Amino acid sequence: MSVMLRAIGRIITAFALLTGAGAGSLAAPAPARAAWSDAHQVTVARTGGFAGVNEQYAVSTSTVHIYTADLLATASTREFRRLSPAYPAGPGADRFHYTVTVTYRNGVTKTVSTEDGAPAPEVLWQVIDMTMQISRDLAPVS
Repeated sequence: MSVMLRAIGRIITAFALLTGAGAGSLAAPAPARAAWSDAHQVTVARTGGFAGVNEQYAVSTSTVHIYTADLLATASTREFRRLSPAYPAGPGADRFHYTVTVTYRNGVTKTVSTEDGAPAPEVLWQVIDMTMQISRDLAPVS
């Protein structure tokens, strides 16, 4: 019987969330963002490596791809916004260097640099990887 009651409780909760009933008691208020808003565009510049590449990857709200919303949401998180400006790797040769620039809807920009082998937070690598993957997926095949 308790399994049935839990299932009914979940259904009622889902219905309340879908219809907005009880939203004041279920949802926490959104934190105030004085200087930040949602990400509008993410640009990744990748330079260096053995061949001395110089590549640009960009994704914006107008980019049509299944992961665009995920990328922009990740770049809008507090975790990403609190990143340091640079994460160097130390001595080494033939590494790729990455410069990530995020432009937010209110015009604020955030730029973070790193390179292969750097102890950078995972959220930075996620933004780099998603931006490059989306851009590659949409690039014309030659």
